Amino acid sequence: MSMSTLKTPVMNNFAKRCYASKTAAALSIKGPQVQTKKLPNNSLAVAVPDYPTKIGRVSVTFLAGSRYEDPENAGIAHLVRSSAGLSTELSSTFAIIRNLGHLGTNYYVSSDRETITYTIEAHKDNLVSSLKYFIESISNQSFKPWELSDNLKRVQYELLTIPPEVRVLDLAHKAAYRNTLGNTVFLPKYNIKKLGSEHLLYYVKKNFNNQNAIISSVGVDVDTLVHISEDLNLPNGNANSTTKAKYYGGDLRKSKSLDATYLAVVGEGVSYKDSQSASYAVLQYLLGKGSSVKWGVGQGVLEQNILKANCPDNFAVSALNFNYSDSGLFGFLLAYNGKDVSNVLKAAVQSLRSPTVTETEVNRAKKQLIFSLVSASESSVGVLENITHQAVTSGQVLPFEKLIAAVEAVTVEDVKKAASKVAGSKLSLAGYGNVATTPYLDNL
Repeated sequence: MSMSTLKTPVMNNFAKRCYASKTAAALSIKGPQVQTKKLPNNSLAVAVPDYPTKIGRVSVTFLAGSRYEDPENAGIAHLVRSSAGLSTELSSTFAIIRNLGHLGTNYYVSSDRETITYTIEAHKDNLVSSLKYFIESISNQSFKPWELSDNLKRVQYELLTIPPEVRVLDLAHKAAYRNTLGNTVFLPKYNIKKLGSEHLLYYVKKNFNNQNAIISSVGVDVDTLVHISEDLNLPNGNANSTTKAKYYGGDLRKSKSLDATYLAVVGEGVSYKDSQSASYAVLQYLLGKGSSVKWGVGQGVLEQNILKANCPDNFAVSALNFNYSDSGLFGFLLAYNGKDVSNVLKAAVQSLRSPTVTETEVNRAKKQLIFSLVSASESSVGVLENITHQAVTSGQVLPFEKLIAAVEAVTVEDVKKAASKVAGSKLSLAGYGNVATTPYLDNL
């Protein structure tokens, strides 16, 4: 099963007010029609039935990510995700894998700080037959102790293969939020053998209910999703509630025997529903997300300013824009393989605090952002992720053309306001790898 730890869609959601007061002419780009239906059991169904594809894709998403964990069961969402596909009350692991394989079906599970998502992909002719095992593996999980024990080696392998850039972003969230959104998305080593069958059954029973469920699809109509919801037969529990994420800011670093230094510097950003979401998205592309040309030099302000600082060694830098349901982070991720990272880091922080915001740079950023949105819409996988995240964070899905209109409506002044808020925010710094020469926040 795959894991999508860093789901950072640039513009998965904009509130209506984001563009209601702006009337700039939008590009004549139209996306597929979206069907949305609130079901009697309080689950939300979202479908894009007419997308031109022979593959049907269905996702069942629960508000059960790491932010809903307690200190005692830290990492349990990771363990639930890793345990997907194990024996259920009616089907063995062998039966699930064998039958889905014979139908040519892909089945994977992803998790992040807010959600756990089960997704199935199959040719439309085989989708109905595949749904039997998909539904069974969600609603009737049994977490048999001997299977969990056998699965621990895979969990340990996953922990050993986490990329350093992912590790440093996890530390950055911890430094910024401490708890809630700061909870790690990985299973801590001290909980690997502590969390057992009873813990997982309780967590699933508590969080996998109709109030917390979003069922989404591409190439499958909303009426089919209604039947899937009925077959899931989820309990009518309470909607998940957690303390609103509070940004604190801090400094965390972990020294490892690596040749490179991985650093993340972030300030407080905005949530999905904030009216400035579009401005922050444009600002991210203005700062830069790497080169658009293979082996080329990025056009972003971050990379250009570091190059002007005469950096003697190789580096990579990309702006970050994490948007959650009630908060967000904005900053950059930096990788450097030299001995002294201080000058490079100071140049990047200076760019974050006082970026060059001109009409030319804003127009470039808007064009790159629009291309990213249009490019993602050409993939049914990208469309499914988009509508799922919009539904998770706002309970609705905005038409694709309105997302484009929101980008087009962003002005230079809007981006300057967003940049000013980032500059005035207390920063957080996370380091991983060779952090011996990394300055502390009070020295930046």
